[in-house]
Amino acid sequence: MINQQIKSNIWKYYLAVSLAQFAFFTPIIQLFYLANELTIFKIAILGVVWTISKMVLEIPSSVLADKWGRKKTLILSSVFIALSVITMIYAVNFWFFVVASIWSAASAAFFSGTNVAFFYDTLKALKKEEEFDKLWARQDLYSQIPLIIAFISSGFLYNISPFLPFQISLGFLVLSLIVTFTLHEPKYSKPVEEVNVFSHFKQSAQFIFNDSYLKAILIFSLLFCLGSDFSYGYGQIYLNQLALPIILFGIVYTIKSLMVTFSSNIAPPLRRRFSYRTMFGFEIIAITILFYIMVLTKSYIIGAICFILIGIPHGFFSISKSSYMHKRIQSHQRATIDSMFSFLIALMFLIAEPIFGYLADIYSIKLPFLIIAIMMTLYCFYYIFYERKKI
Repeated sequence: MINQQIKSNIWKYYLAVSLAQFAFFTPIIQLFYLANELTIFKIAILGVVWTISKMVLEIPSSVLADKWGRKKTLILSSVFIALSVITMIYAVNFWFFVVASIWSAASAAFFSGTNVAFFYDTLKALKKEEEFDKLWARQDLYSQIPLIIAFISSGFLYNISPFLPFQISLGFLVLSLIVTFTLHEPKYSKPVEEVNVFSHFKQSAQFIFNDSYLKAILIFSLLFCLGSDFSYGYGQIYLNQLALPIILFGIVYTIKSLMVTFSSNIAPPLRRRFSYRTMFGFEIIAITILFYIMVLTKSYIIGAICFILIGIPHGFFSISKSSYMHKRIQSHQRATIDSMFSFLIALMFLIAEPIFGYLADIYSIKLPFLIIAIMMTLYCFYYIFYERKKI
C-alpha cells in the first residue's frame, strides 16, 4: 500500500506541474509592466527585489524541505505563487508589483531544489533512481499541452483584457495546489533532524567547495544561467524593441517551450552517447553564438528564431546539470545543495540585473546582451582549455 502511494507521486507530480504551466501571463508579463508605465530599470528593480527575496529564503526553505518535509514545502510554494498572481491582478502602483515579486520569489525559493529532491527520493524509494534522467525529462513533455494552450492564447487574451491572462492562470494554480496536497512524502536516507540547521548548511557548503566536480559545474552554471535566464527574462523587451507583433509573442514562447522540451527529452539518450564534458561544451558554445546573432540582427524574425533556438542548449542543460549533480549528492543534502546553487546564481543576478536594466534604458536591451556574449566567450576559452578537464 505504501509503495503504491509513493508510486502515485510520479503522476501526481506531473499533474501538479502541468496545471501550474497554464501560465497565460508568462509571454506578456513584461508588456503588462510596460503598459503600467514601468521603465526597464524599474522592471530590473523588480528583478532585484525578486532576487533578494529568493536569496533570503533559498537556503532556509531548502533546509526546511530536508528537515520538515518536501511535500509541505511544495504546498507553500503553490500558495505563494497564487498570492503573487492575485497581487498582480489588483496592482495599482509600483509597490504592488514589488509585493507580487516577493511572493513569486518565495514560491521559487520553496520550489527550487525541493522539487528535484522530492522526485529523486520518490524514485529512490521505488528503486528506480537510474531512471531519473528519463522520468525527470518527461515532465516537460507532459507540460507541453498546457504550455501550448496558455502561450498561444496569451496574446489574444491580453488584447481582450490585460488582466485576463492572470485571472485564468489563478484558477489553474488553485487546482495545482489541490493536487499537491495529495502527494505522499518519501523517506530520506538520513533525517536532517539529526543535525542542527546551521550545521547542515555548513556541511553542505563544505561538500560543494571540497568537491572539484561540483565546483566546476557551479562555475559553469553561473555563466550559462546568466545568458539563458537573462534572455528568457528580458526576451519580451528584446522582441518588443525589434517590433515583433504582440499577437506573435505567445507563438514564439510556445515554439521555444517545445524546443526546450524536445532537447530535454533527447538529452538522456545523448548523454549515454556523449560525455558530460561534451554536452556542457556544446551548451555554452551554442548559446554564445546565438547571443551574438541576436545582438547583430535588426530583424524580429531572426531575433525570434535565435530566442527560440536558445531552448536547445537550455533543455540539454536542465537535464545534464541535474543528472550530473545528483549522482554526487547524498539524499539528506539534496535539496540544500541544489538550492545553494540557485542562491549563488541569484546573487549574480542581484549584481548584474540593475546594471543591465539601467544600460537598457539609456541605450538598448542589446547592450546587456552584448556584454553577456563577451563574458560567455571568455568562459568558452576557459572551459575548453582548463575547466572541462574537471568535469
